[in-house]
Amino acid sequence: MAIVKVRRVGGSLVVTIPDEVAREQGLKPGELVRVRYEDGKVLLERLEDDWERVMKESEGAWAHHPVFGKMKNSVEIVHWLRSQR
Repeated sequence: MAIVKVRRVGGSLVVTIPDEVAREQGLKPGELVRVRYEDGKVLLERLEDDWERVMKESEGAWAHHPVFGKMKNSVEIVHWLRSQR
């Protein structure tokens, strides 16, 4: 456990995650986290774990789709959708 100070950077409040905690959780610079408030606590959750779980759960779900059915997996579908913008 560590105690850190909340700071203001520009228009945002910032909390620095101690190196030890980041290493334990495998957090790296640039990763996205979900910030939420629950039961009086501010919680940070890694999005990568959710992303990987959702991708695994949806594997094969698009097999009969006219466009997505030709793609290997949900990750490929997301990359294709993002490239269409």
